[in-house]
Amino acid sequence: MDPGSPSVLWGVQGRKPVVAVMGEPSKADDRSQSPGLAERLTSPSSPPAPPSPQPPQHQFQAALVAEKYLLLEQVEGSSLCRCVDVRTQEEYVCKVVSRDCSSLLQAHYRLDGHPHVNPIHEVLVGDKRVYLIFPRSHSDLHSYVRARKRLREHEARRLFRQMAETVAACHEQGIVLRDLKLRKFVFADAQR
Repeated sequence: MDPGSPSVLWGVQGRKPVVAVMGEPSKADDRSQSPGLAERLTSPSSPPAPPSPQPPQHQFQAALVAEKYLLLEQVEGSSLCRCVDVRTQEEYVCKVVSRDCSSLLQAHYRLDGHPHVNPIHEVLVGDKRVYLIFPRSHSDLHSYVRARKRLREHEARRLFRQMAETVAACHEQGIVLRDLKLRKFVFADAQR
């Protein structure tokens, strides 16, 4: 695909393609386009922080994708990045994959509509990468179990049943989950 050529932007809910022109993400210097977001990312009158004895291990630079989403830091314990819709200020998570990972996108579409699978909110296709935008989740099962230390049998049974149904749905669609762990199971709402 030629740089600057139209890319397809799917609003998955309606499945109606919309043409969007996008290249690679621009750096966060474009924050001035969204004053509410710029205020969140910079603290205007805070005193300078004392110098740190060691540089931070994980530095990130925010990037603007399709002039719509600002990609922020990577979610702890995950390959996903936090992102914010610059127009609505709504928070999402984004998985960035290379354009030749069409099998990942196909797998998500095969599971679309399953009650225990996080739906894709939007797909942005760039020149080199594909950006899968998902609704924000509220913690994961690993963190939940560690915080609770032990679960009552009826709660463990309910959660395990959902996990088993999800894995079975994947297998029915020919999808094999290779790295299955509690961190991969996230909660759709804060009440769990």
